[in-house]
Amino acid sequence: MRYGRALLEVEKPGRYEGLEVGAVVKDWGGAGVRVALCFPDVYEIGMSHLGLQILYHTLNREEGVLAERAFAPWHDMEALLRRRGWPLVTRESGRPLVEFDLVGFTLPYELSITNVLLMLDLGGVPLRAADRGPGHPLVIAGGPVCANPEPFADFFDAFFVGDGEEAVVELARALEGAGPDREARLQALSRVEGVYVPARTRPRFEAGRFAGFDPAMRVRRRVLPDLAAWPPPTRPVVPFISTIHDRLAVEVCRGCTRGCRFCQAGFYYRPVRERPADQVARAVAGGVEQSGYDEVGLLSLSTGDYSSIGPLLVRLMREHGGRQTAVSLPSLRVDSLDDRVLEEIRRVRKTGFTLAPEAGSERLRRVINKNITEAEIFGAVHKVFAAGWKGLKLYFMVGLPTETAEDRQAIVELVRRIAKAAPKGRGRVGVSISNFVPKPHTPFQWARQIGVAEIEEIQAFFKKNLRRGAVDLRWHDARMSVLEGVIARGDRRLGRVIEAAYRNGCRMDAWTGEFRWQTWETAFREAGLRVEEFLAERDPAAPQPWDVVDLGADPAFLRTEWERALRAEPTPDCRGGRCQGCGLCDFDRVKPRVADPVPYPPPAEPAPPKPEDLSQVPRIRFRFSKQGPASFLAHLETVTALHRALRAAGVDVVYSRGHHPQPRIVLGPALPLGTESRAELADLKVWTVPLLPETQARMNASLPEGLRVEALWVIGPDTKGLTGGGTVEEYEVVPTAEAAAAVGERSGWRERIGAFWAVAEFPVVKHRKNKADRVLDARRYVEGLWEEEGRLHVRIRRAENGTAVTPEDLVHRLAGLAEGVRACDRIVKVRMRLS
Repeated sequence: MRYGRALLEVEKPGRYEGLEVGAVVKDWGGAGVRVALCFPDVYEIGMSHLGLQILYHTLNREEGVLAERAFAPWHDMEALLRRRGWPLVTRESGRPLVEFDLVGFTLPYELSITNVLLMLDLGGVPLRAADRGPGHPLVIAGGPVCANPEPFADFFDAFFVGDGEEAVVELARALEGAGPDREARLQALSRVEGVYVPARTRPRFEAGRFAGFDPAMRVRRRVLPDLAAWPPPTRPVVPFISTIHDRLAVEVCRGCTRGCRFCQAGFYYRPVRERPADQVARAVAGGVEQSGYDEVGLLSLSTGDYSSIGPLLVRLMREHGGRQTAVSLPSLRVDSLDDRVLEEIRRVRKTGFTLAPEAGSERLRRVINKNITEAEIFGAVHKVFAAGWKGLKLYFMVGLPTETAEDRQAIVELVRRIAKAAPKGRGRVGVSISNFVPKPHTPFQWARQIGVAEIEEIQAFFKKNLRRGAVDLRWHDARMSVLEGVIARGDRRLGRVIEAAYRNGCRMDAWTGEFRWQTWETAFREAGLRVEEFLAERDPAAPQPWDVVDLGADPAFLRTEWERALRAEPTPDCRGGRCQGCGLCDFDRVKPRVADPVPYPPPAEPAPPKPEDLSQVPRIRFRFSKQGPASFLAHLETVTALHRALRAAGVDVVYSRGHHPQPRIVLGPALPLGTESRAELADLKVWTVPLLPETQARMNASLPEGLRVEALWVIGPDTKGLTGGGTVEEYEVVPTAEAAAAVGERSGWRERIGAFWAVAEFPVVKHRKNKADRVLDARRYVEGLWEEEGRLHVRIRRAENGTAVTPEDLVHRLAGLAEGVRACDRIVKVRMRLS
């Protein structure tokens, strides 16, 4: 099914409908195995997750396997689905989750679990694995949270631990060969390396404490030995609407051996495996060409450690910088900054800069094994500011093992000194204070986590001492961090707490404004569990709920690292030196893989300068339609989609000058969300005029569903532009049943239209998002209004400043509807001319 125009009842309809560029739609009937890939957060966050894209393309490359996507609905969408009795469906085929063979969730964060239950509930799948029968799909989870699957064991039939590229295909083939029997399918999944089936063992408790499993079980993490054997997708799914990370993401490396003792990802993704620089460059070239993205993110846990990062950046900027493609490195360490790296990053646009000292004192940095000195921190800071950045973000963590008041004061002093080094005037230093959460399979897994009162006392100290001058201070919610820690080191008893919290309204718990701590407290109390029990320091000799998972690191190594931390002794990185004996590598199949270093490219001839005077460069105007799901795109999202299509078509677009160049594209008046059009116009400036028929075809191949270029033509330099107003627009309107009924009670549309023309003034309320409503006289703007066969036709002349009434507001007033009742089921702009 498709939700269609009912989505106009929610704030962001583009979250739920519309096929993107790069989406794969396969024949449902021809698929032997059907997989729903689910992300337990809203679309904008899920589509920023690289792992989801990798699994999606990996599965859809397989013959007979179909993979589709679903995301958690926001509150307004949940209400709409429940009100209408509709299920949550996948984006591609519009089928509910219950119709799939396998429903797979990516679990990126502990607090996303109530969204998992929401998606299962709305998708028609029983929440608990024990309640599912022959007609239900198997439900599996993967991702770093599965390092301790026990708190979620009641809700999943299976968990997968480790790298998924090889295993996800094996899972699909296992289902294909197992037949329809549910138990046989589950047995088939359990034979795939890295799969844990929680129903195969039960936790044991003694005196209210976890005491082990019956029978004992340990599932080894699946490791992809060679990242180069799995090239990145070169035709990514380009999100339908704006996302958190709106860029082409290419993974350059997986794993990190720096050994930060708090970092679960560092231990979960070991060992280091780099992609060859040539493979990264090819992935960037193919991805940029197919998607039209103007920013590339080179991703890893520590991109600055990539062995050829400097030469790779020079090559990428040489190949793509001329088309205003920026490159961002989201994970740089202060000791991996290089002047040439900074110069390449800033060539197109400055994409932001973040450094993570984590602790203020060198002693505490040794405790956590963040082996950077204060001199290195300030060396990096001076390099960043000298390279032209006005702002810098700093990440710190509080509540760390052995932390004292002196360590926290050291953060204040460090930040103040950095703020003094910032450029005068507009220089800003953003400081983010997060709360330490002990995570399983790290040397700090046994550490005590501080509670809400202690966190808030520490936060008050920083608010008093850092909220001044050029410093912008942010902090994490204390209660959210406490719940994260409880779940991270929790056991199977938390299942009833999680379900109770969900049934009492907890959703989107990772969103600060949506978090309901009191509801969670009630759920813990009713389950007879104390939060403090899960925050306490653990005995290293005692069994833990996450012992069922073997990430590869030897428990003895973690214990030694814990002891070294208490003595503030650092451990060197094994990447370029001696093995530290973590126990993961067999040095045959599983071992660190550092790509062969590549030299810097030879100096290139400078590109000829572009003319400074842009008044005489060629101009192209094009007409495009915006129908169906494309009507759910906001104005700026439409500009972005067209810009990307132009880039994918190879059009040499002119950009503005300055630190953040913008394409010289101008659209006509913005359409209200949900209004369709067959007559939109856009202007752009280009350095050279391309072949227009070929450009039209290539653009349409790179536009999302419902957005289509209808014609392009060259216009003269003196042709009037599209900014402002002065347009005459004609709309065809299908009134809602509510509007038709209200008008019918007043003797029909023709009488209401006659009454409109009979008055000198016809005030209409213009509703504006995040602004006060405005009253307009519709008689000043409406040039034509008539009815044909139940449809209304409206001709509106827009004022020179762009002001006009909307068909929705006009028809709402004509019908005399109450506030909040929609007047128009469908609005289509059928023609527009410039006056």
